[in-house]
Amino acid sequence: MGGWLPASGVCGDPGGHRCVQPRGPCMVLSLAPMLCSRKRNGSIDGATGQRYDSFGRLTNVTFPTGQVSSFRSDTDSSVHVQVETSSKDDVTITTNLSASGAFYTLLQDQVRNSYYIGADGSLRLLLANGMEVALQTEPHLLAGTVNPTVGKRNVTLPIDNGLNLVEWRQRKEQARGQVTVFGRRLRVHNRNLLSLDFDRVTRTEKIYDDHRKFTLRILYDQAGRPSLWSPSSRLNGVNGHIAGIQRGIMSERMEYDQTGRITSRIFADGKTWSYTYLEKAGSMVLLLHSQRQYIFEFDKNDRLSSVTMPNVARQTLETIRSVGYYRNIYQPPESNAFVIQDFTEDGHLLHTFYLGTGRRVIYKYGKLSKLAEMLYDTTKVSFTYDETAGMLKTINLQNEGFTCTIRYRQIGPLIDRQIFRFTEEGMVNARFDYNYDNSFRVTSMQAVINETPLPIDLYRYDDVSGKTEQFGKFGVIYYDINQIITTAVMTHTKHFDAYGRMKEVQYEIFRSLMYWMTVQYDNMGRVVKKELKVGPYANTTRYSYEYDADGQLQTVSINDKPLWRYSYDLNGNLHLLSPGNSARLTPLRYDHRDRITRLGDVQYKMDEDGFLRQRGADVFEYNSAGLLTKAYNRAGGWSVGTATMAWGGGKSSQGHHLQFFYADLTNPTKVTHLYNHSSSEITSLYYDLQGHLFAMELSSGDEFYIACDNIGTPLAVFSGTGLMIKQVLYTAYGEIYMDTNPNFQIIIGYHGGLYDPLTKLVHMGRRDYDVLAGRWTSPDHELWKHLSSSNIMPFNLYMFKNNNPISNAQDIKCFMTDVNSWLLTFGFQLHNVIPGYPKPDMDAMEPSYELVHTQMKTQEWDNSKSILGVQCEVQKQLKAFVTLERFDQLYGSTITSCQQAPKTKKFASSGSVFGKGVKFALKDGRVTTDIISVANEDGRRVAAILNNAHYLEDLHFTIGGVDTHYFVKPGPSEGDLAILGLSGGRRTLENGVNVTVSQINTMLNGRTRRYTDIQLQYGALCLNTRYGTTLDEEKARVLELARQRAVRRAWAREQQRLREGEEGLRAWTEGERQQVLDTGRVQGYDGFFVISVEQYPELSDSANNIHFMRQSEMGRR
Repeated sequence: MGGWLPASGVCGDPGGHRCVQPRGPCMVLSLAPMLCSRKRNGSIDGATGQRYDSFGRLTNVTFPTGQVSSFRSDTDSSVHVQVETSSKDDVTITTNLSASGAFYTLLQDQVRNSYYIGADGSLRLLLANGMEVALQTEPHLLAGTVNPTVGKRNVTLPIDNGLNLVEWRQRKEQARGQVTVFGRRLRVHNRNLLSLDFDRVTRTEKIYDDHRKFTLRILYDQAGRPSLWSPSSRLNGVNGHIAGIQRGIMSERMEYDQTGRITSRIFADGKTWSYTYLEKAGSMVLLLHSQRQYIFEFDKNDRLSSVTMPNVARQTLETIRSVGYYRNIYQPPESNAFVIQDFTEDGHLLHTFYLGTGRRVIYKYGKLSKLAEMLYDTTKVSFTYDETAGMLKTINLQNEGFTCTIRYRQIGPLIDRQIFRFTEEGMVNARFDYNYDNSFRVTSMQAVINETPLPIDLYRYDDVSGKTEQFGKFGVIYYDINQIITTAVMTHTKHFDAYGRMKEVQYEIFRSLMYWMTVQYDNMGRVVKKELKVGPYANTTRYSYEYDADGQLQTVSINDKPLWRYSYDLNGNLHLLSPGNSARLTPLRYDHRDRITRLGDVQYKMDEDGFLRQRGADVFEYNSAGLLTKAYNRAGGWSVGTATMAWGGGKSSQGHHLQFFYADLTNPTKVTHLYNHSSSEITSLYYDLQGHLFAMELSSGDEFYIACDNIGTPLAVFSGTGLMIKQVLYTAYGEIYMDTNPNFQIIIGYHGGLYDPLTKLVHMGRRDYDVLAGRWTSPDHELWKHLSSSNIMPFNLYMFKNNNPISNAQDIKCFMTDVNSWLLTFGFQLHNVIPGYPKPDMDAMEPSYELVHTQMKTQEWDNSKSILGVQCEVQKQLKAFVTLERFDQLYGSTITSCQQAPKTKKFASSGSVFGKGVKFALKDGRVTTDIISVANEDGRRVAAILNNAHYLEDLHFTIGGVDTHYFVKPGPSEGDLAILGLSGGRRTLENGVNVTVSQINTMLNGRTRRYTDIQLQYGALCLNTRYGTTLDEEKARVLELARQRAVRRAWAREQQRLREGEEGLRAWTEGERQQVLDTGRVQGYDGFFVISVEQYPELSDSANNIHFMRQSEMGRR
């Protein structure tokens, strides 16, 4: 059975303990017979227990959160292992072993994936979706058969011409009997792509293109670390040392103390960040050049516990181990508006809660750990998968009367059709069909919207470099690192500088220059000068930009005249802005949580969760998923209602009704088509290779050409005949101060986001940006994932682009210390040639969690959960096969500033209700506890109370910030009360657990019933065990309490809405409105759930799932 499942832990001397001292906290291994637990001292991770049978085979794993996986095996001619988990995610594994290799089959329901691993290291995958992947090995040219290397990868799909072959050829050069050069050549379909030659004498690697034309040289030091990247073209190389990194005029130096901790970073402009370490364990102080100071605190496991901002506001973070999951808790300064995220052992997000207003999103997973449902407010999104192939089949969104369905048809992992259907009257349906070649690239796309077929868009690629040569009617020509997009009518040219940054853009229509832009950068990669000519006869306008000591935009000058000045407060909030042509200063005010309260004379109001609620007379309503659902201004007489951006469009009271479609499979956040219900016109949008809009085509045949600046903001629109029909001027933070034709609307606005002229908001994927205030409308809690003791930086949850809105983040301090970044700059797009090669992230839009885990997953081959050791090996080998780096990357995100988003992160922990040495297991709704000798008396007491209790699954609620779970324990309570030494009242155990005992007598059917509740609370976790009742009775009681909380909150919120002059949940009469204001409810009305809580008990205390109705209306519904 070896090799199919790695088992952690060690079994040995009965009852013994061994302390292994790694480079960090002590690791305790408990060596009790047949029970091995592994725990890092003081860590939230707790102990993971494993059990083995008498043959040494793993039979049970219990995770710290109580989740259990059981393994049952039987052996005949092959080995069958059945895996049962707490989440009912059951799997059968069959293993056949032979002299030539091992064959593993993974079966879950009807989804069958097979993996073969040969004795020579070759691998073969037969996936349920019909795709077959084979990795063939050959003896290594230097190490021989002892260390075989993967030489070929065959991928077969069930389509015509569905075979893809990628191979590495080895070669060597010798001098005096010694191998001096070891070379590898990358080939696709028998065509040379790249050659990589490593000279062992000079420690130099050279990379050549298919014509053996030299492109890049990398020099390594004696420890095998890359120290110099030098390209052949006029690009500037990188000089990297462990103490510094330099690329042309851009540079950064690091200084360290004797223990290897960083003490300073000195940038190319002479500015310095200083780091000091306080005596208090784990405190790091970051001092910026401007003397602004951030204090980051970490626990002994190096996990973030708090950040003190420059204005001395303290934000805290904590992770607790709960029942079945971990919980991350963020607490804003001086507030109980906690933000909570729950996630499983393997990092799947389960819940997001905002306790300020009660926003919540619930994620549920099905077979193979795939996202099955997403619930928020009155919205339910369902994801279904093909029963045998396991691939995404449909996405269905239901919100009261509105339904939208996306249906996918797939060949292997490739989508060849997606269909959008809407039930709401006035919405149109659409279908998109795709064809592929044998490199699995889209070669054509046909759109049919509202039964209207649009012209087929064809795509063509260079066979060697993967460069796009045609898309739609547009051809692409490359020379050196520059690119031209062209048709018979227009030519759109982009020139790049020695750092691969955009330096010049030209737009010609009928050979007349319509638009011209040049950009200059400083030694920090920031834009300092821009020159623009917009229109055929325009003069050149010169823009220049200045920055403060912390790199924040300070002054914008036009034709050498300062026009805008900006200054910032200690936390990086825009504090004063002054149009330079007037002496008037516009002050901005914020609270201690960085929520904006005032912009000049305009009053702002953010809700308790930190979302924009009011801006002057404009009112905004954000749902639990963080999406704007409604905005209105009663005085201005306008309102905008939006369906979820990815599902429908915006509808405004002025009669505009737009519907958006997303047909680009590789960029599912990018709008490619829109349908205007007022004119019945379909618009196709075309983006250049940097993702900037440059052309639009209407179904009537009209064409428009759009000129964008370096960050993708449209500045001008030209007709197909070359007339300029619209010009737009923006402030640096995106406010439009001139629009020559506001009636001609293009939906793409500032930074390439979706702009709404009524709300003045730009929608960018997950969040909205307010162009008036120059900041996000909601806090970015994804940011916490990026902070660690090796990567601390100044931040603000609302700050846009680090207060440098006119530069691209990747142009600032991204030093390109990996081969792929260089090849992209040379124009190579290997993801278009080699299936499975990582695609660069071009899109400025932030995709949502569900998008990343469903539609973006369709780009993966084997996106099932990894259970087998062989699956990990396959993934490792597939990744290694398309990796061009000879050694692991040395420079991480800290230095190069090219950040990789980590997965779910844990923060500091203050311990657990279970304590040391207690194993807590939950299976089939029943709790079993086990203890080992390190458990103290209080830990044993807690274990005894919970042992044999029955758990009310899906009925845990956050009450007053405390994660509350319910258990029912059969039998009398006296024994457990004696263990606690308590028959009523409260006591605090020595381990910090608060115990509360209450005994209740009630009359039921003429008989006295006695209930006993034992409540165990530690920090933000509370476990409530009830005696003297049945599981069904306790469920009914807990559900009724939850319903009461939901209805009470819903009425309180309705009262608050009406008090503040906002619209209510329903249109009340004047008398009813007065009743709500006076008494907090309306006679004859009650709160009813919209989404069934019988089916989804998790929503039974959600005020957002409540609508107010009369009983008679409820009957009709």
